[in-house]
Amino acid sequence: MRRLLGLVLFFTMAAFGKESASHPDYVPDEKTAERIAEAVLVAQFGQERVNAQLPLHTASMSKDQWLVQGAIKDKEGRTQVGGAFGVWINKHTGCLKIVERTK
Repeated sequence: MRRLLGLVLFFTMAAFGKESASHPDYVPDEKTAERIAEAVLVAQFGQERVNAQLPLHTASMSKDQWLVQGAIKDKEGRTQVGGAFGVWINKHTGCLKIVERTK
């Protein structure tokens, strides 16, 4: 019994004592963020609606997040405020935080 307890304690200490190896961000740049966002938006809203808001614009909102946005244009080609797609992407994991239509 003591041996079993000792082994469990040893492996627990070994598992928690390791420092996690750092890895590069899965979404290292704006271009990668735009590709991910476009793929997700096309799946959600369709190619035609996404094409209407191209080109996508990307901003680094923090050290952890990209914000990728579309732009709605009027008949004269001027960019309108609000109503465009917005996708928040975690730089480190590639996970989507929010897919929304901006106001």
